[in-house]
Amino acid sequence: MLDYDEQLYLVVGDRILHGQLPYVDLWDRKPVGLFLFYAGVRLLGGSGIIQYQLIAALCVAVTASVIWSIVRRSAGMLQGFVAALAYVLLLNVLSGMGGQAPVIYNAFTACAVWAAFRSNDAQRRSRIVGLALTAMALMGVAIQFKYMPVVEGIFLGIWFLWRLRNAEMSLKRLILVAFAMITLAVLPTIAALAYYAWGGHLDAFIQANFISVFHRKPFPVETRLLQIKFVLAKAICVIAPAPAALILRWRRRDLGNPQDFWLLAGWTLSAVAGFGMLGDFYDFYFITVLPPLCIAVAPLVRGGRIGFFIGCMLCLWPALLTPSNYFKTSAYEQAARQLAQAITPYVTHRCLYVYDGPTILYQLTRACSSSRYIYPDHLTNPTEIPALGVDAAAEEARLLASRPGAIVTADRPLVPRVDPATQKLVLSALARDYVLVAKVSVIERVIYVWALKDLHPPHTVRIADRGAAIPE
Repeated sequence: MLDYDEQLYLVVGDRILHGQLPYVDLWDRKPVGLFLFYAGVRLLGGSGIIQYQLIAALCVAVTASVIWSIVRRSAGMLQGFVAALAYVLLLNVLSGMGGQAPVIYNAFTACAVWAAFRSNDAQRRSRIVGLALTAMALMGVAIQFKYMPVVEGIFLGIWFLWRLRNAEMSLKRLILVAFAMITLAVLPTIAALAYYAWGGHLDAFIQANFISVFHRKPFPVETRLLQIKFVLAKAICVIAPAPAALILRWRRRDLGNPQDFWLLAGWTLSAVAGFGMLGDFYDFYFITVLPPLCIAVAPLVRGGRIGFFIGCMLCLWPALLTPSNYFKTSAYEQAARQLAQAITPYVTHRCLYVYDGPTILYQLTRACSSSRYIYPDHLTNPTEIPALGVDAAAEEARLLASRPGAIVTADRPLVPRVDPATQKLVLSALARDYVLVAKVSVIERVIYVWALKDLHPPHTVRIADRGAAIPE
């Protein structure tokens, strides 16, 4: 199986090619650029799963190459190699083994930052302006994958304006350049907004992209503290030596280009600010911070026991923490096939409803969805429900009244809390109108498939513990 978020992205990308529109027909709060990326992946043929992972691997290679290039400005090839390798390995630890949004947009952000480092070497104002416009265009694309890198984009914009001011550009020209930079940075978002306005769906676009996040109920403090602890534990190999590395770079700033230190420090701080601005601290959010941290700690990998120890930690720590289920792809593939085979007979003329389970089942079965809220978290997680812009219980009742041909549940939830109102409605519908036809182990959970009784021959009805299908 794919990571949970990536399943949604791939399904939405596939449905775009069939005429459905994000936020209108399928709801999520991610920028539309992310879904268009996955729609483009679907044009490559196949199931889209291998294809998106190959494109994601290419993005990782680009980011790692930029990390190596930036490290080489002040350190040797070994330090550059270790820093790039640490980035690649840490992705597996931080749920970035596939196509999470930061894995993709880090390539654009890293290239934009590389342009900023190149500007530190430039003397001509025209050269700096060209690099600045290139960087802002790249950041505009990155922001359409997730709004988190907007903080890094603001920092880079300020950096380029400072460089141009130091190059004695007049205030009038500086204002014109700033306007051009801002225009390029917001152009992809403005284009998306204009498209939705032209189609009469501006309200849906604004609600999903800019309003929903403020209505989202924050996790309890203890949950967020636990998230932070997990991130610290997983990425301690780059977090712990970072302060010492920055101090070392400060002391040696005059050995290379002194501006490089301030650029790296500012990039690191802006990436950390982007990581923390949403208030929740999922491990894959921290992928945004990995490139500057890996670059920052690279000079510590040098001769001597301490340098050797840090180098080993950067490479071995993430290797040791890589989850074992990453190596069980055949089991996931088999489970996906079994679930799709169990569901398909019941969704030929009716829709599918995944209450809790793999979103990719919508694509594997080619089933229509009973609701535009196809990501299970949206109607089950009390944290997400206030952000939907609709009454979740009413939407749950509506989609159940449409009598989906099959409903998918799980033996235990992925989220800490489950909304009791929507859960009660689903339990009641399952007891009244559905029969359990399959249960498939997906390594860490058991997924249940329920078929509408009207579509299921009575003599093959199977007895099951319905109460176990949705955890209380």
